[in-house]
Amino acid sequence: MADLEAVQEKIRALKAAQTETDEELKWLKRAILDKAFRGEL
Repeated sequence: MADLEAVQEKIRALKAAQTETDEELKWLKRAILDKAFRGEL
């Protein structure tokens, strides 16, 4: 039972990390497009 809980906790941590990474990628995409449209790339 403890093993299952440990695996579930790791899954929750991975999902949280994935959500954070997704948000950072969205921000990065917006920043790159903004610079591209301003001719700064």
